[in-house]
Amino acid sequence: MTAVVQKTREMRRGVYHPHLYVVKEDGEPPLRLWALSGLIQDRADVLPSYQQFIGQLKDKVRLFGGARYSALD
Repeated sequence: MTAVVQKTREMRRGVYHPHLYVVKEDGEPPLRLWALSGLIQDRADVLPSYQQFIGQLKDKVRLFGGARYSALD
């Protein structure tokens, strides 16, 4: 998780880093509801849904990161 946050910050190239909240899928229901309520439903039909995007992200991390990032499962 730390490597993903660091890479995101490197790519941002600024001194301001917005707050990042990590909410586990099996976390507390009120926290999950709060996180899901912040998602914007403005995707185009040609773009993946949030769940598809997360699945693709997990696959990429698994492919490039190996077993070190198996905590995302």
